[in-house]
Amino acid sequence: MRKYYKYLLQDFLAEEIRRYRAENGMTQEQMAEALRVSPRSYIDLEHKKYGCSAVTAFFFLIRLDMETLLRLLNDFRALVERADRHDVA
Repeated sequence: MRKYYKYLLQDFLAEEIRRYRAENGMTQEQMAEALRVSPRSYIDLEHKKYGCSAVTAFFFLIRLDMETLLRLLNDFRALVERADRHDVA
């Protein structure tokens, strides 16, 4: 059950990070630098091959303004609630 939420969060963050990079006109290398990871690790994260560490996630979160951060948290909450209602976990 817990593993399902791990992958749900992994996919969610990968999409949010990729979207942020695109909206801000950043290259994958620039985003890797901002997240303090190697370009290879960033590419793997963006392609959902691996999830990011808590440290990497927080380097992403501190880049966001409060409105965007709250939207991101609310979006993930809604995703979890939908999964719970459908007993996917």
